[in-house]
Amino acid sequence: MRGEVRVVRAVIITGYGVKVGVKKGYLVIKDGNGSREVPLSEVEQVILATSGISITSRALRLLTDYGVDVVVLDSRGFPVSRLYHPYISRTVDVRRAQYMAYFTDLGIELVRSIAYAKVMNQAKYLLGLARSVKDPELKEVAYGIEDLGNELLTLSKKHISQFRKEVMGIEARAARSYWSALATVIPKDIGFEGRDQDGTDQFNIALNYGYGLLYSECWKALVLAGLDPYAGFLHTDRSGKPTLVFDFVEMFRVVAVDSLLVRLFRSGWRCSVSNGLLEHKSRLEIIKYFMENLDKRFKVCSYDSPSQTLRQWVKGAARDLARSLLNSKVFSGPIFRW
Repeated sequence: MRGEVRVVRAVIITGYGVKVGVKKGYLVIKDGNGSREVPLSEVEQVILATSGISITSRALRLLTDYGVDVVVLDSRGFPVSRLYHPYISRTVDVRRAQYMAYFTDLGIELVRSIAYAKVMNQAKYLLGLARSVKDPELKEVAYGIEDLGNELLTLSKKHISQFRKEVMGIEARAARSYWSALATVIPKDIGFEGRDQDGTDQFNIALNYGYGLLYSECWKALVLAGLDPYAGFLHTDRSGKPTLVFDFVEMFRVVAVDSLLVRLFRSGWRCSVSNGLLEHKSRLEIIKYFMENLDKRFKVCSYDSPSQTLRQWVKGAARDLARSLLNSKVFSGPIFRW
């Protein structure tokens, strides 16, 4: 049926004129080509990926009663709204610890840990990519990024605002090397020359959409862990901005989005763009590939690392972060093997 694709336990809805309701324990999706019914008991998440979709208030109430996460995405894939049960996290202990950590060394170490995980994931992925494409220059870039990651570990503690500036300076240097290296392996017809949020090439536009999907997944994990998505550490507080989500996604950009899109574009996949935005078909395709990647198994760089789905790693990292804050312990972000 056009306008709806079911991936694992998520229902993704796109297309103008699609109507969503409920009937006798089923989610009912209707468009001009007919209707589709999905048992509410089999749904964990409903994603409304385009405008022009109508959903009944009764459907919203029942989805909430069933514990279904309802997410509304904008045209760039960013979650602009989500609906979940008001009692999803009734404990305040974790949030109190989160707010207090900002003013202690624990907050400083969290900034360091998140940035370190981001930079080292960039380096490890490039090393794996260098082996795959047999490019010694990529390997040298990766080693340089690893050195920048280790430089983060040597920074002395100071007020969190100054510490954050120093960390983000190192992070920016790593990013320049990382994106310049990736530009050499992206097919030339794409026209990708480096990361630019306002870039008009297919790869940058697809990255924006993929990151939006990642924000949604990480947001959910943080809320389930009892954390406040609006109280970050690495990113400065901005009214109405989920800065802890912005922090948290940094550790998963490479494994969840960058590597996925590099693989897709190198395999010949292309997306359709209109007025600087993905067309509906391409949005659905990226959502599908993203969801499949979440269920792919990965290991991290430790001797006894378990093999878990990426979805499990995201949820586990959110729980680890909550425990670290609650127990005043240093948090370590996942660094994935390639």
